Amino acid sequence: MAALGHALGLALESALAGQPSLLLGLDGELGAGKTTLAAATLKALGVHARITSPTYGLVHPYTVDLNDSGAAVDVLHVDLYRLQQAVELDELDLLADASTTPGAGGQLLLVEWLENARGRLGAPDVGLFLRHAEPGRLVTARGNSRAGRQIVNLLRTARHRELILNGE
Repeated sequence: MAALGHALGLALESALAGQPSLLLGLDGELGAGKTTLAAATLKALGVHARITSPTYGLVHPYTVDLNDSGAAVDVLHVDLYRLQQAVELDELDLLADASTTPGAGGQLLLVEWLENARGRLGAPDVGLFLRHAEPGRLVTARGNSRAGRQIVNLLRTARHRELILNGE
């Protein structure tokens, strides 16, 4: 998960330079590594704060500076595991417009258990489905937008001995 998170962070940084917002969905089996993947991704994007699971707080906000453009990107790390009703999602106000400040890099929504939003956030630009497999994890990646397909293609070209990506 750490290798994939590092590769994903680098791919996201590249894609975020030209996008107002991106939605990254992490779904899959309980304990398959969604939070570990999210934390590694955030570290690769340059988050220096301690990254913890937002299971109980639901949303943890971060701001990262993109290396290439210097623009700031608002990142919301969201965990919808405990979401029970659609009104709870509305209360989180995740659909607020991405930043329109000149020079701003926009917004990244990194959502664990996106499936619990029941489509209300739309299709993710990149959807990752994690499941247990021997000897580690199997990750299926799907790009649902132009930027998402670019990110998935960058992941496929990542070179790491522990990283084999199953794409659809």
